[in-house]
Amino acid sequence: MDAMARARAIELLGRFNDDMTRAVDEVFGTHWAEIEEIIALALVASERAVTTRRIADVSGLGRRAVSRLILRLQAEGLVSTRPSDADKRAVEVVLTNRGEELSDRLRVAVTAFLRESRGIAREISAGLGGDAPLPPPGPPADALELLLRVCASGAALVSYMPPAATRGKLAARQRAALVMIGMGGGIRPTDLSQPLEVSPAGVVYIVDQLCAKGFVERRRGTVPGDGRAVVLEATPEGLRAIGAVMDGVEQERERLVGIFVDVAHGVPPARPHDASATHTRATT
Repeated sequence: MDAMARARAIELLGRFNDDMTRAVDEVFGTHWAEIEEIIALALVASERAVTTRRIADVSGLGRRAVSRLILRLQAEGLVSTRPSDADKRAVEVVLTNRGEELSDRLRVAVTAFLRESRGIAREISAGLGGDAPLPPPGPPADALELLLRVCASGAALVSYMPPAATRGKLAARQRAALVMIGMGGGIRPTDLSQPLEVSPAGVVYIVDQLCAKGFVERRRGTVPGDGRAVVLEATPEGLRAIGAVMDGVEQERERLVGIFVDVAHGVPPARPHDASATHTRATT
């Protein structure tokens, strides 16, 4: 896959990820939830009863971050906790009745999002596949299971960023802004407000963070006729971070193709989950 194909894949994957994040945000009331948090929320919603240890292992969140997330969900009346039947030392997180309702809403929202995204999924899988024949789709997958696969692949791509980026803990909007700046060329701060869905003050904060971490620079005097205009440029370190993700797309290409072939194939209509068939619900 050549550099232009990788760049196009990054653009489409970023657009898909942004739309996916919005779908989850609308259900949980979050704003640009981090991919690890989305994995944790989808895991709790899909499994109905899951240990904190498994949440940490699957999502990549640290134990403290998992604890904060569970405390927040408890405060919102969505989950309760209890000792695990399989391991009394483990804490199990169980959906309440209200949590079950929100889980069903998430399944409906994710199903709608995935169905609406079949076109972009076809473009992603075809672009990543190159001249090779695409693999056949797998059996129809539950929307939340497919969401977990998509998020796991996204987390894997983030892991390709160099240590300087991961130590700096680039938040989701910062990563999105860095890619826009690095791949767009001639980007002004005002150009970021709409795609990132933040106020002008929010853009200033994001750019400040990227500049402080050495990934972006503000430049003046590059716009003809407007010497005061500010243009954002990725630094060599920022370009290396973007390039590392592009290399990650190449390394993860086969996995990504398989996932997006399944997304393009479609998911079954969402149906309310029958929790009694698998787990006993906690009460609010």
